[in-house]
Amino acid sequence: MTDTTPPDERTTPAAPVPPEAPAVPETKPKKEKRKAGLGTWARGLGIIGIIFAFTPAAGFGIFLGVVALALGIIGLRRKARSARTGTILGALALILGIIFANVYSNHSSSSPAPAASSAASSAPAAAAPAPAAAPAAPAAPAGTAAQLQALAAAKGYLTSGIGFSQASLTAQLTSSAGNGFAPADAQWAVDNAGADWNAQALKAAKGYLTSGMGFSQASLTAQLTSSAGNQFTPPQADYAVANSGADWNAEAVKAAKSYMSSGMGFSRQSLIAQLTSSAGNQFTAPQAEYAADQVGLK
Repeated sequence: MTDTTPPDERTTPAAPVPPEAPAVPETKPKKEKRKAGLGTWARGLGIIGIIFAFTPAAGFGIFLGVVALALGIIGLRRKARSARTGTILGALALILGIIFANVYSNHSSSSPAPAASSAASSAPAAAAPAPAAAPAAPAAPAGTAAQLQALAAAKGYLTSGIGFSQASLTAQLTSSAGNGFAPADAQWAVDNAGADWNAQALKAAKGYLTSGMGFSQASLTAQLTSSAGNQFTPPQADYAVANSGADWNAEAVKAAKSYMSSGMGFSRQSLIAQLTSSAGNQFTAPQAEYAADQVGLK
């Protein structure tokens, strides 16, 4: 018998549906997560370091600032997120920590003069020798109210222990982010502050050497004279480096340990190359080899 069912109404067997492939979970490269972690850690440690810098435990703030600065620099090389912010916060924690560490140190070392004993106070005035005449104090410089205020600010910076050059002190006094004095008033203050610029350069050099980062003789000189750094003159920087009492082998070890703990992975050859590089730490070859030996890369 002939099938008279219209073609449209005829049923055809359905084709089998292939099973769906299991969904592949998205994974992020570990490298990206690690890159992001460096910047995050640097930023977090920098913030905590700034907080500790304002407390009597300012030394711990300095330590955290150094760690944050090192992680931030490594993060910048790896293009990690937040690395720039972490580097800035770490540097700020380091600077503030040095300032307030000196403030607390000076405060704790100062003590009231001992009171005169009752026996001495009861002694006859005739028996006491006549005191020597005290030298006359130098007359205070005469200036306008604005100049005297600028002078007070300048002396405060000079006694902070950080170490200011003539150029960096002038910049701090005139900066809109600093004191905002007029250039003429700031220059008058710097000229009348009675600063020993060699001594200021030495303070700055010792501050860098106690930061734990590890400076070579060449890199410390470059930091002291840099226009983006302390802006001391070359003779002032040379004086500071020569009188800093630095152990350059020990400084090389500090720098080597910082690289070894960064997680980047260094062979003996690559560590020595980094320590001696003109774009890196600029240690001498014997200093770099000594440091490699001390961190266990024989």
